[in-house]
Amino acid sequence: MAPTQAMCTTFKKELLLGVHRFGTNSADTFKLALYTSSTSIGAATTAFTSSNEVSNSGTYSSGGGSLTGVAPSVSSTTALTDFANVEFTSATITARGAMIYNSTPSANDESGSSLTNPAVCVLDFSSDKTSTAGTFTVAFPTADASNAIIRIA
Repeated sequence: MAPTQAMCTTFKKELLLGVHRFGTNSADTFKLALYTSSTSIGAATTAFTSSNEVSNSGTYSSGGGSLTGVAPSVSSTTALTDFANVEFTSATITARGAMIYNSTPSANDESGSSLTNPAVCVLDFSSDKTSTAGTFTVAFPTADASNAIIRIA
């Protein structure tokens, strides 16, 4: 098993419901959690899970780290958002993938129920990536219409 890179299906619906607020002013808090190769997260994932999350090490703790630099923009006719790279220092980690999720959603679902840590997308690193008592960095791609992690064309 391994993570399957995808925009989570529920995230697409939640965007239309106004659940997620990206930006730098009164925005939600988005986090990135790391997962082992044993995980089966993918498009059908609806929320953060600690199942098969990497172990706490250094500055990495359950739930991962907060993403910063959440800056929506437009490139040609594509809307996108970018994140600053995230680093976990003094960490011994082996991760195959990650999940971006919203730890403070702005709204409830269509039935009025509150959402807990709704999933945004799953990243597959293609192979295990490791750090040994060092810095584990997740570097985000160029924020443009072809490469940004989150983009709506």
